[in-house]
Amino acid sequence: MRSVPWIVSIMLCGFLLAVIAFGLKSLFEGNMTDTFWGLIAIPLFLAIFIVVFVRRDDLILDRSRNLLELRHSTFRGRTTVKHKLEHLDRAVLQNSHSSEGGTTHRIALVLDGGMDAGTHPTTPVYVSGHGAKRGVEAINAWLSQDIDSLQSEA
Repeated sequence: MRSVPWIVSIMLCGFLLAVIAFGLKSLFEGNMTDTFWGLIAIPLFLAIFIVVFVRRDDLILDRSRNLLELRHSTFRGRTTVKHKLEHLDRAVLQNSHSSEGGTTHRIALVLDGGMDAGTHPTTPVYVSGHGAKRGVEAINAWLSQDIDSLQSEA
């Protein structure tokens, strides 16, 4: 399972290019205030925003190596968390309710053994839509597959 923020990244990059185009136009027109905002201040703010908020999350479940691996990649670096797959009991949907009445979701993994037993979210952020629910269903369906019958078919 992979979560790549393509839409957010493309929107931020497009906005960054539009602001730089505005700054260059202002530079050629001699408007130094707009040039400062279009070429320095706003692009710097957007670059910081991109570095802080754009991340990629990968969940790897590997039966052959008895491995559960969760990778988080950002512009600041990569982290990897590994567990034994045998300790993964199930995936659950965690919900967050906003003061406006909306609900957002994220996937969490329930480990029933080892030193890290408990519930562990796969990402620090909650998102709207049905993606997290579909992810939980896919993980649980994969976990419930009959391993012995799959191996005899191979």
